Amino acid sequence: MRWLLVKHARPGMVLARPVSAEGRTLLAPGVVLTARVLHRLEELGISTLYVREPGDVDPKVVAEATEVVSERTRGQAYQAVQQYMTRLKAGLVNPVQEGRRLSLVVRQIVDEVLANRDVILQLADIRAVEGYLFSHSVGVAVTASFLGIHLGLDHRSLVGLCLGALLHDVGKVRIADALWNKPTQLSPGEFQEIQRHTVYGFDILRRNPAFDRRAAHVAYQHHERWDGSGYPRGLTGEKIHLWARVVAVVDVFDALTTDRVYRPARPVHQVLGYIEAEAGRSFDPTVVRTFLARVAPYPVGSRVRLNTGQVGRVVRLNDGVPARPVVQLATGEEVNLKTDLARRIVGLAEEEPPGGRLLPGSRDEARPFGPDDRSGPSAEPRSLGSSPEGPRDA
Repeated sequence: MRWLLVKHARPGMVLARPVSAEGRTLLAPGVVLTARVLHRLEELGISTLYVREPGDVDPKVVAEATEVVSERTRGQAYQAVQQYMTRLKAGLVNPVQEGRRLSLVVRQIVDEVLANRDVILQLADIRAVEGYLFSHSVGVAVTASFLGIHLGLDHRSLVGLCLGALLHDVGKVRIADALWNKPTQLSPGEFQEIQRHTVYGFDILRRNPAFDRRAAHVAYQHHERWDGSGYPRGLTGEKIHLWARVVAVVDVFDALTTDRVYRPARPVHQVLGYIEAEAGRSFDPTVVRTFLARVAPYPVGSRVRLNTGQVGRVVRLNDGVPARPVVQLATGEEVNLKTDLARRIVGLAEEEPPGGRLLPGSRDEARPFGPDDRSGPSAEPRSLGSSPEGPRDA
């Protein structure tokens, strides 16, 4: 399986991971790409995809084996959050009725994730730009619930966490869409308004008697950072609610691995590398360790390069250490990186740069590999990494 930019894809290639739009699968693994399909993907704002290569494991089998929530439940969650936010924006929300509907879908997500708690996540699905807010909300809810299980949260807390994650960006309904999708640098006033979505979200959720009050703190605090560099209050460490610390990690991960109107998605392993580097600075170290132990940087089928220069294909994942899978070399030899500590993966076999230079002060402003939420619109980034993220991304 190979990750590449859509502009480099060619008719005849076979899709290795699903492409979804509006909560439904648009293209399933195994679909043969045509010129028409590739053109349609570009129209949908999809910049990256995974294609199958000779010798790959059947992508349909891989997808089924690693899914923690059914497509049906994802679709229902997408429709529920879309309807809630749309009605909220129009001032038509019935708190009790909407709260009941969202609670039902949240419990369904939690129940399915609990049933698949032993899966190693292979988060390599591709989503259309259209409907990003809703699909992102669902993706964050599912992954945050999964992470919450492995952090030892009880069922009641998992339901509350899932609700907070599903609605963590609800405050965006009070901000103009044009501002979120602005392709150029933000003005100081625009930057401050973007940051206020956390305050708006807190206000919306705490006023609804049907919601767990702790879920409101997820909306309020998911941009806080472990070292106090976040917003809106600059909280540090465990002063940030645990659920918000969980969503902070998942929110950034989901945002960076998804195509946006202003940049293509970044490869999963690069984003995980950034998150690992930010443990103890942006993110809670315990949350990061738990996340890295359950998410595969290189999904089964990925062609990878080892530090020895050898190229191979990931054929199996090792529980607890998904970054050190079993790799089959071109010679047929299988190398278990869990026990062969002298060798390690250094990247994809055919790594492609994700795009051009970043806009300082934009939502792509970066630390060595990601967000610098403290930076103002005119601030220079610390460095220009290969997978940055900023306040509009997450």
